[in-house]
Amino acid sequence: MKKYLWILFGSFLIAGGLYFFLLSQNVAAGGISGFALVVSKALPFLNLGMVNLSLNVVVLIAGMIFIGFDFAKKSLISSLAVSTYILFFEKMIPHVSLGHDVIINILFGSIIVSLGLAIVFNHEASSGGTDLIAAIFNKYFNVPLHVCLFFADFIVVALSAFIFGIELAMYATLAIMIQSIGFDYFMQGFGRKISIMVISDKYKEINNMLVNKHAKGVTLMEAEGGFSHNNKKVIMTITSVRTFPAIKDDILKIDDKAFVFTYTISEVLGEGFTYNQGELL
Repeated sequence: MKKYLWILFGSFLIAGGLYFFLLSQNVAAGGISGFALVVSKALPFLNLGMVNLSLNVVVLIAGMIFIGFDFAKKSLISSLAVSTYILFFEKMIPHVSLGHDVIINILFGSIIVSLGLAIVFNHEASSGGTDLIAAIFNKYFNVPLHVCLFFADFIVVALSAFIFGIELAMYATLAIMIQSIGFDYFMQGFGRKISIMVISDKYKEINNMLVNKHAKGVTLMEAEGGFSHNNKKVIMTITSVRTFPAIKDDILKIDDKAFVFTYTISEVLGEGFTYNQGELL
């Protein structure tokens, strides 16, 4: 239930970023939503939310037929939720725009959309749309996924150039680029951790502090000094970004001459991170 609530929340962010910032400025930033905007503007008697919903339903059905239900069902909740949210916004808050500066709208809209997409993907779901279309072409025509997604977005931007003009089409391209960068950043951010490596003669005290005070898993590795050729112990542990400063301070309190270096890692799998030991019993 928690996972589905997160998927619905991520879908809400996607819909909000699209409706209040991008679609309100006629920026068709690729995907099904961008194509729906182009269609609804070309055929004014069609409702944006209904066009978006109809296109998502068609794509989901095609995904079930050509890819399989197990793959398409991952897109079902989010894609339908995004369309429903947009329909709700259109009904309750029609013709709304939070600002008149196109660049500001593109920046905020793209960041919010990319955060929503990252939340959805991080909880083993998909926003559907062009993802499913790309998967179909990849399966039957062996076209790489990134090439399919590029051409899908390119077609939407090209169509928007005819409907809205070259300038808004360039804005749409900018929005797609920001979304791509933002998505990668947020996806790494959800699993980002700090790996700490320590070389110290007081490794036993530091090891006890990490295990007993901070409840961290610790690995002790054998090393040899390149100049002295003395045997050394290297302490390795992994922690969250939030708890890193406290751990660093405690290490230096024990040995202010300790050699400490850190690096950022994007994801950690295993006991204490993706599951607890009790879950395996």
